[in-house]
Amino acid sequence: MRKAWRWCAAAGIVAFTVSSLFARIPGLVACGPTGGLEPIIAFELARTTADVATLFGAEPCTSTLVAAQKTGLLLDGLGFIPSYTAFLILGAIAAGARGRVRQLALALFLSAALSDEIEGFLLGAILDRLPGTPALLHGLWWAVHVKFGLLALGTIQIGAILCNTSWRRRIAAGIMIVGGLFAFFGLVAPSAGTMMQGFLIAWVALLLTALVASFWPRVFSTDS
Repeated sequence: MRKAWRWCAAAGIVAFTVSSLFARIPGLVACGPTGGLEPIIAFELARTTADVATLFGAEPCTSTLVAAQKTGLLLDGLGFIPSYTAFLILGAIAAGARGRVRQLALALFLSAALSDEIEGFLLGAILDRLPGTPALLHGLWWAVHVKFGLLALGTIQIGAILCNTSWRRRIAAGIMIVGGLFAFFGLVAPSAGTMMQGFLIAWVALLLTALVASFWPRVFSTDS
């Protein structure tokens, strides 16, 4: 399992590094109120064409934000989605997923990644014809909610797999499960801030677990 944890840690470091790059995209500043959300998340969670129009405001801010969002979509599709998907799949494997449980984890995370890529396609289509259409926003709603829902369930599953005999595993597992539940609650509430905090807590816990298990495998071994 040590090798699996190391690969999980490596993928996690890449995912968190790529995630940090979104904040460095030039011009990624909302042109209107976002309810306290980052521009990318506000765009993902837009429900109506009026929401999109508010976010992108008027020129010259509109063109700047459109260009920044397109850069974000490129970074997301080519960097963040593949890296976080690998991170979570490897986390499930390293935690001890076997047989049908492993197949379920793979299905959850690969389906979430596919939904995320579909989301990116729909966001790109909206950017090309601002403020989009009701049909595009309807499709976006489904892609976003399927993605986040599957990621929350998959995150909870990793915690459940990790939760066995060792009290140290149970601590890490409990944090992941609680984070996943917060993420799922935030999705259905809806509360985007709660959802994102839930994912952050759970995924940081998984990354720290992977790092510790990479160097001290007995800490999270199934025999301890």
